[in-house]
Amino acid sequence: MLGLKIEEALKYNENLKKYVFEDKGKLKINFKDKKALMEYNRTVIKVLFGLDIEFHEKGLIPPVMSRYLFVKKSFETLERLGIKEAEVLEIGTGHSAIIAMLIKKLYNANVYATEVDKEFLEYARKNILKNNLKIELIDSKGKILKGIDEIKNKRFDLIISYPPYYSSNSKPSGRKFGGALAKEVELIGGGRFGEKFSFRLIEESYNFLKDKGVLSIMLPKKPDKRREIIIEKMNEYYEVEVDKIKLGNRERYVIKGIKDV
Repeated sequence: MLGLKIEEALKYNENLKKYVFEDKGKLKINFKDKKALMEYNRTVIKVLFGLDIEFHEKGLIPPVMSRYLFVKKSFETLERLGIKEAEVLEIGTGHSAIIAMLIKKLYNANVYATEVDKEFLEYARKNILKNNLKIELIDSKGKILKGIDEIKNKRFDLIISYPPYYSSNSKPSGRKFGGALAKEVELIGGGRFGEKFSFRLIEESYNFLKDKGVLSIMLPKKPDKRREIIIEKMNEYYEVEVDKIKLGNRERYVIKGIKDV
């Protein structure tokens, strides 16, 4: 089974009891309640991966299993290409640093991770230290790859990112994104479909990847047009592979570009 049933999660975390209710004989959690979402995800990542993570109350709460599958699909490609002891860069690690920590924990890669929000950067640092993992955190200062001094002379086997994908007219408001009121710094992407950030990442990543290096990004299913034009853009630079991830009713796509195969 992929994930952790609520019945199992309760065995490991009694605090979940206050968020659990029964509906037609089944135990359920109201995941629109952010505290419930945080507590459940903390339990999943602790039980399944041995990581102790705290989530920032103002941040987006990443679904653990989708991030795990994202990492898994990315490393399956590296393994097929014969890449071992990978040098990895994550773009936008967020407050949880969950992708960077899963990579370090499961694959013992040499991991660098960037983040633009200084408050989230320090929160990520605390999570990494709590788990005794060696990951180099970098303040991106609003840059993607070009112009970041800490990586200007480095080349990576894998650059991985769940890129921001909000259109140019998205604004911070009372609307919730993934269980959190979106901060202005998170509402980036640009373009009609939020594709511009991904375009820049594709363009800039080429000179930061080793031969046979991989750029791996994940996108939600909708809108289809966003995914189509990002794949089209990636085809200009890389050989492209696409994997579909399905968890419950949600579909995501892992889009991987392989350099100079």
